[in-house]
Amino acid sequence: MGVRITVRSLWTEVASSTFVYEFAQSRLVIGRSRSADVQLPHTAVSGSHASIREQDTGYVLVDEGSTNGTRVNDIRVVPGRPKVLRSHDLVDLGGYRLTIDVGVPVAQTMSARLTADFARRILAEQLAGKGEPDVEAELNAIQSGPDESVDLLPILKEAVSEPPPPRESRPSRPRESRPNTDPPAEPVKLRRSEVAVYALAALVVATSIVAMALLMRP
Repeated sequence: MGVRITVRSLWTEVASSTFVYEFAQSRLVIGRSRSADVQLPHTAVSGSHASIREQDTGYVLVDEGSTNGTRVNDIRVVPGRPKVLRSHDLVDLGGYRLTIDVGVPVAQTMSARLTADFARRILAEQLAGKGEPDVEAELNAIQSGPDESVDLLPILKEAVSEPPPPRESRPSRPRESRPNTDPPAEPVKLRRSEVAVYALAALVVATSIVAMALLMRP
C-alpha cells in the first residue's frame, strides 16, 4: 500500500493534463529541485516545498518552510507541523493542485527518469504558445534559480446551484361570519278589489262542492 498523487498545473492557458505519481516509500519530497520525488517546474515552488511521510497507521503532509506556503483543502498549513492526510484531499502549492490518495495499492513506483520526464512534459504545457523555447534549458534555469514570492493563483471552483429560499408559510385568516342585518320583508298587502275577487272564487268553489255532495246522495 502507498500514496497516489495526481498533479495538475494551474499555470497553463489551456486545459492542462494530469500526471499520476505512485510511491510505496515512507517519505517523499514535493518540490522544484532535481532531487524531489515530485518535481514541479515553477519558481513559485520551493526546492523542497513539502513532504509526505508515514506516521502511525497513515500519512501526514509537512510544509518544509516553503516561500509561498501550502494549503490542504483550501486551509493553509503551519510550516513544520504535520497535517494528517485522507484520501481525496486537495493540496495546493505554488500554482499546482494535487489530489492525494493514501493507503492505495501501488502498481508501479516512480523512478527518477520518469519523474524528470513528467517535469519536462508539465513545463512544455506551461510554455505552450510562447514560441519554441528550449524546454530542457528552461527546466535547468528553473531548478537552479531562486524561489519567487508570488500570490498563489486562485483555485477555480464549480458554481454550486443553491436551492431557492423556502417560502414563508402564513396561516390563512378565517373569514368573519357576519349576521344578516337586512330587515325582514314586509307582508304583501292586497287591494280591496283583489280581496273581493278571491272571496268570490272561494264562494264558487264551496258551492260546487256542496252541489256535488247532494248529487252523490242515494
